[in-house]
Amino acid sequence: MNRALKLIIGFAITAAGLWYAFREMNFKDLMENLSHTHMSYVFLSMIIMVISVALRAYRWQLILNPIHVFTFNPLFSSTMIGYFGNGVLPFRLGELLRAYAISRSNMITASVAFGTIILERILDLMGLAAMMIFFAFFSPLMEWSGKILIGLVVFTIGGLVFIIWLGKSHSNFHDKFVHWKLFQTSTGQKLLGNIQNVFTGLTSIVKTKHSVQLVFLTLMLWVLYYICIILVVFATGLKITWVAVGIVLIATTMAITVPSAPGYVGTYHAAAVYVLVNIFGVGLTESQAFAVLIHAIGFIPLVFIGFGYFLSSSIHISDVKTEEIIA
Repeated sequence: MNRALKLIIGFAITAAGLWYAFREMNFKDLMENLSHTHMSYVFLSMIIMVISVALRAYRWQLILNPIHVFTFNPLFSSTMIGYFGNGVLPFRLGELLRAYAISRSNMITASVAFGTIILERILDLMGLAAMMIFFAFFSPLMEWSGKILIGLVVFTIGGLVFIIWLGKSHSNFHDKFVHWKLFQTSTGQKLLGNIQNVFTGLTSIVKTKHSVQLVFLTLMLWVLYYICIILVVFATGLKITWVAVGIVLIATTMAITVPSAPGYVGTYHAAAVYVLVNIFGVGLTESQAFAVLIHAIGFIPLVFIGFGYFLSSSIHISDVKTEEIIA
């Protein structure tokens, strides 16, 4: 699938999400609703969101420890640059930008860094599965997501077990395939080297001494995201339960995995509006205002701070070549 077609599909999905979320929007009522927001809660939520990025950078530091011991600052700045990239580039290409940013330290290649980012996302999925299991005890969540939950648990646990098995049984990955005819050319050698690098990053968890900390930090990230949303509930005066907050968090998280335009615009809003209106009976205008606010909290501070780090890094988006990182 070429890049132009991917962009068309992404923007089409975004347009569909925006249409669903705001198809019956009364702009005057929406602005009136937003004007009554208690901004102190919104600002506090934004601060917690930035703290969550710091926590994520610290977790990345622990993941990278078996490969290279990094200080916190370059990891935080690279993570912020990644969020900026996700905010302005489609299909979560900020992850590639993040890998490229940390590789400029010359301590690790972009492909190794990308492997650790894939590992991070698997840990995030484990956290999502834990959230779904927890809230399934207090809501009808299992009625509409039981198969998704089972699939997610199987995928994440199976994925981790597979990664650990690969790391322990196939540590000499390069030696096993270097003699294949496919990898005899210079291009093939480069391809094999990049695959080996991604493999090294992905299986770094096998050598970690911080397994318990990684699990704890992953769960703490989800707690912080939950707090961010519940603060928006306080800010808007929305009448929903603590369980509903968790389900909104789960639904919006699942929505951002759908390929879309930059910043998860459309898919995020559609998920929030659907859950609030159809599951919890919240008014359409109130749901739309809530969706706008929770999206803004995860978008505005991270993109602006990330943009600052991006400018100071002298990185150019055109420098990031997908094939050199993951090919």
